[in-house]
Amino acid sequence: MLGHARVYSKDEELGKRDDDFKPKRSPTLSGLLQPWRWRRRRIFAVIALLALAYVLLPQMRYWPQDLGVVGMGTQWSSDSSNSAERSAGSHIEPTGPPPRPSTGEDHEDGKHYYDGPIKFYRLATSLHAIARTMGTRPQNRNVLFAVSSLRSAANLMPMVCEMAKWDRNYVHVAFLGRESLSIEQILEINGVSREDCTAFFHDARADYSEFSSDKRAEVAVSGAMKHINDFMHPQAMIMDDSALEDAFLVRAMRNKVAEMGRALIEVPAGRYDEFLWMTRLDSGSLSNWFKPTIDILVHALPDSSGGLIRLVKSLETADYTGLARPKLTIELPSDIEHFAKVFLERLQWPPHSQSDPWKQSDLLLRHRIVTSHANSEQAAVRFLESYFPANHEDNHVLVLSPQAEISPTYLQYLHYVLLEYKYSSYASAEADNMLGLSLDVPTTALSGVGSFVQPSTRNMSEQTSLEHQDRGESIQEGPAPFLYQAPSATASLIFGDKWATFHNFVSNRLTASHLAGAAKASKLVSETEPAWLEYLLELMRARGWSMLHPAFSFVTVHNELAQVPEEYTRERDDQKPADVTSKAAKVEDEPFLLAAEAPIMTEHAERETPQSQPLQDMLPFSGDLPELPHLPYLAHTGELVDGSMQEYAAIKYASLFRRRVGGCIGKDATRPRVLSDIRRTDDLFCLPGVDIEFDDSTEDEEAQIAAHEVIAETGGTVGEDAPDFAAEAIVSGLTNGDKAATGQQTQKADDG
Repeated sequence: MLGHARVYSKDEELGKRDDDFKPKRSPTLSGLLQPWRWRRRRIFAVIALLALAYVLLPQMRYWPQDLGVVGMGTQWSSDSSNSAERSAGSHIEPTGPPPRPSTGEDHEDGKHYYDGPIKFYRLATSLHAIARTMGTRPQNRNVLFAVSSLRSAANLMPMVCEMAKWDRNYVHVAFLGRESLSIEQILEINGVSREDCTAFFHDARADYSEFSSDKRAEVAVSGAMKHINDFMHPQAMIMDDSALEDAFLVRAMRNKVAEMGRALIEVPAGRYDEFLWMTRLDSGSLSNWFKPTIDILVHALPDSSGGLIRLVKSLETADYTGLARPKLTIELPSDIEHFAKVFLERLQWPPHSQSDPWKQSDLLLRHRIVTSHANSEQAAVRFLESYFPANHEDNHVLVLSPQAEISPTYLQYLHYVLLEYKYSSYASAEADNMLGLSLDVPTTALSGVGSFVQPSTRNMSEQTSLEHQDRGESIQEGPAPFLYQAPSATASLIFGDKWATFHNFVSNRLTASHLAGAAKASKLVSETEPAWLEYLLELMRARGWSMLHPAFSFVTVHNELAQVPEEYTRERDDQKPADVTSKAAKVEDEPFLLAAEAPIMTEHAERETPQSQPLQDMLPFSGDLPELPHLPYLAHTGELVDGSMQEYAAIKYASLFRRRVGGCIGKDATRPRVLSDIRRTDDLFCLPGVDIEFDDSTEDEEAQIAAHEVIAETGGTVGEDAPDFAAEAIVSGLTNGDKAATGQQTQKADDG
């Protein structure tokens, strides 16, 4: 029968022509190879298969237990090649030394001769476990310790276990050296048990690591870090001092970390106990280890070279190991004493920079030109113009008084607190309302009248006690760190973004004060302090900012050579009447109401700076920094207040400030405003030519204040009349001792 007749299904006896019949063809290989003849469902199925293969094939390189082979650009002998080929086809790590190459090349170390391909037989198990339990998200809590030599393992193991104990990170340790000991043997040598030390240990050593050449060992570290980063994505990496670690590890880690864009922290040799405070930081803080920079600003006073020299010497002898040394700017008076001039000529900054003859000095001197007596406006402007941050988020300035003497651990403390509160992954909203960090604990009130009472641990939130009880710790009563809504010129680190905002505020404030109708405000800051503090206090009250103070002072403030600021000095009795008249005219130009009598410097208690000891031993709570909402909060009067209510107090004060100083009239002083740039303060003023965008979608500020007062009445923390009194006191000038005392008594009565 003919072939075409066999495919017909009709009966020929019916007598019907078969011309209109189409044969049903069976699929053939040639038909399958013609995609344009496929049906739609078949096309979709093929596309789905291709997509699945595209997703799965790249992952197949991780399925074997050896994590693949890293090739080396070295010619092998036939024996070496055959050995590598045999091991490549097996998942069992070869034992014994590899065959020596037959090229006859001499190696510096006869034992480290092998340059064959690299395989990781022991790394896959721990990495796959990490992927199963923690996932492979790029943003996580993983921190990696990279270890090569047994000596470095012994140095870093206490830090590893300490960080794991605080349980703020997932702590990993990768062994990347040439040692033949197993992980269990290394832990046993260092007296570490997996039950007590809950870190994750990874054996990232390649095959034949004991016999690897330096080049192969370096490539092996890079390859292992590639696999570790693919699975773990460590946020920060920590290693021993580069002078102690194997050179191949240092080179590979530095190159690989630069590609990954992560922080590589090298713990200084012999300073492991001093750097245990870093084990309290989370992965977010550690990943930003190198971001914050600190510049030091000192305004020297006339005829006080002894204090300036003492301050600079304390800065020279401070501990800068492992941290970036700050730049130093000193603004000198017009008349420089001989001793100060000789000292500054010989000054090398940063310290020990003479070891590098090509190292440029980070010391900047500014010499003031003789001018007429400056008022508070001119003095504040001159101070602010001496510094401006290039990066508002990461450049910060430390303002130091020439009467100060700094603790050797001051930079470690600032770096620690900065990373914890400003760069942590768990940074709270309260951190945005911090002006900066103080190294000092005040001894007198901001107004200069009365003493300052420092809060204690019993004034902290009960939540702090509960957290320490959960860890089996008890809180001993003693001084506590605290938030204080008052600036200080003694030793204050001011954040870069807050400094830029302060610049803008003073510019607007001076413009507004020169307009007709601007009211003079009474001074709340003592006239024995620089004039810029008064402006900064206004901004702090309007924004609800505060300064974080430590439990123990890191600075000693000396009484000798202390002077009244130039802008607040009065005439001497032997001056001519003409000079007195001229001076009286200048007093009238002052933006603040000054006291009738000249200010007198009063002595204060001189605290000794803490001795050089580990930072975590100096701080309360074993160096664990409490959360900001748990700290005591002090108003500028020195009274304990409810920190959660400061937002409404700032709203109240901002409204009064706009009306009394900012030039706003009527409803414009209370209508909510849109603040497009947090570094600008246009919302506190109504200046000609400056457009203000009002936010009418939210309730009026007066309504918010009224709601706050209702909450205060029901909650019992702030009385109904307290916000009115506090704000009016700032603007209308209730600064004398009796009125301030009366206000404090009213506040206490309302609180009750």
